[in-house]
Amino acid sequence: MTAPFLADLFGHQAWADSVHWRAIASHSAAAEDDTLRRRLYHIQAVQRAFLSVWRGSPKWPEPLESYPGFETLREAARGAHRDIAVFFEKLDPGRLEETVSVPWFPAPHRPIRVVDTMQQVVMHSQGHRAQNAIRLRELGGGAPMTDYIVWILDGRPAAAWE
Repeated sequence: MTAPFLADLFGHQAWADSVHWRAIASHSAAAEDDTLRRRLYHIQAVQRAFLSVWRGSPKWPEPLESYPGFETLREAARGAHRDIAVFFEKLDPGRLEETVSVPWFPAPHRPIRVVDTMQQVVMHSQGHRAQNAIRLRELGGGAPMTDYIVWILDGRPAAAWE
């Protein structure tokens, strides 16, 4: 995997996350749903946590209770994507093959390549977006189309959070 391809995957992730946030925000039952709230928190927390690993100072982000409402949590998600984009702008492609240790993985803490953790973050987020889409439909909302190929065919649009 190359740095430009990974940057593309993370660009898609930011766009897809923003589409989901908008869809959830537009449906009051979804915006107030605790299951969605916890999952939305988890997605951005994992993205931030791995970013801290890539930066060399692993830490778990603030707990869900630190975000008093839907909008503060959305701003945290938006900020995570902004921070990841800045990280990619400065990324030395040689770092992709370096190994890191992820402290919240079960012992023994074996080193894993940076590129593998990046792929994990993208796949992890996509899995939870699928769960969110199902939950949104259960609550009577419409789930947006956020497939990677749709993003490509639409010209790789930037994330639009509002």
